[in-house]
Amino acid sequence: MGHLGVDWLELKRFLQRVHERFPLERAILFGSRAKREELLHSDYDLVLVSPAFRALPYGERVRRVLELWALDVGLQPIPLTPEEFAERAGRITVVAEAVRTGQEVWP
Repeated sequence: MGHLGVDWLELKRFLQRVHERFPLERAILFGSRAKREELLHSDYDLVLVSPAFRALPYGERVRRVLELWALDVGLQPIPLTPEEFAERAGRITVVAEAVRTGQEVWP
């Protein structure tokens, strides 16, 4: 179906589910939804930072995070360890763009 804007209630519920499995240090919403430029079916772009991600390969992190997503539009998660986040935030990357233009949504 899709929707405009950010479904803040469901986003917070999702972040709580993620936090229960992978204790989050921070989460950043970025992209079109953060900029309020979304279309009806725009996905959510989220950087998720947790030390618990250290135990998993990147693809497995993405898969497990996606299993917790309940909205009817897509999610593009970027699940990073604190070290990966610090390294990528300091370079010209999508993570640096998220830090520069996104919204902190956790804690």
